[in-house]
Amino acid sequence: MTWTVHRWVWRLEAPLFIGLPPAGSLNRTRLYVPARAVHGAVTAELARLKGDEESKFPCYGKFGKEVGVNCRFTYLYPAEKNGDDYLVWLPEYRAEGGLFWRRRGGEDHVPDRDFRRRLLDSRPATAVAPETDAAAEETLRETECLNPWWRNPSEPRAEPKPVFLLGYVFLKNNGFRRCLEGLETLFVGGDLTSGLGRLRREIWAEQSGDRASVFGGTVDPSKREPVIKSRVVWGHAAHVSGDGRPMRGCQELLAGWNPGRLWKGDLAWVPGSSSENNQEVGWSIDSYGVWIPA
Repeated sequence: MTWTVHRWVWRLEAPLFIGLPPAGSLNRTRLYVPARAVHGAVTAELARLKGDEESKFPCYGKFGKEVGVNCRFTYLYPAEKNGDDYLVWLPEYRAEGGLFWRRRGGEDHVPDRDFRRRLLDSRPATAVAPETDAAAEETLRETECLNPWWRNPSEPRAEPKPVFLLGYVFLKNNGFRRCLEGLETLFVGGDLTSGLGRLRREIWAEQSGDRASVFGGTVDPSKREPVIKSRVVWGHAAHVSGDGRPMRGCQELLAGWNPGRLWKGDLAWVPGSSSENNQEVGWSIDSYGVWIPA
């Protein structure tokens, strides 16, 4: 089986919320878009565009299965435009200092706390008590969101730059490619009914076979599932006890709904975790973007 590798870049046109467990009254957000969210957004958009010719109703189950069979997505990470190129920011855990973000192109590592200041804003909200038409008790909360514009704390008067999200798509060699080429807009994340999460496509480009790479890692597209060789994982990586691959970084419990069934919680290494000996490791990607030891 052969996969083709495509790079796509999306411009963030509205604040974006990708939920994390809350901290008190603050609804926290991730700084990246997981492949599972991309899978769902692509499925929803294709179902609405194509629909069912007989019922005229979006057939989400049908398109979800087709996307799962024909596509493999990487996570989307923040990027900024530099001339004609897009420079992506990637997470990486370091032995000293914890989580940092590094821009491809050579900028020094930026601590996670400082990087969040460049991207995030918050939206206050509260529930309204119907009997008083005023704020209900103990319902005030704030929701973190990725801003559509980069913030530069060191130069507050500098002209703001738009935020882009960059990632990769693996496609089987079939006609499904035409379906994705027709997607110009996606709605990703939470609070979509409030206008959040609108993305507009900027770039869709096939990577040449011999030079194909994903975030700088080499790719083998000839396997049953595409394989990436990388020192750092750029998606949630399955934790396999006793597999002889010591890792460093951070772990979290993943759970959710797969079509028709509940996905039990599994420990996984978070994006930015790396092999402890700094050697490249082969990882395959499943239909929901989880990295699995190849």
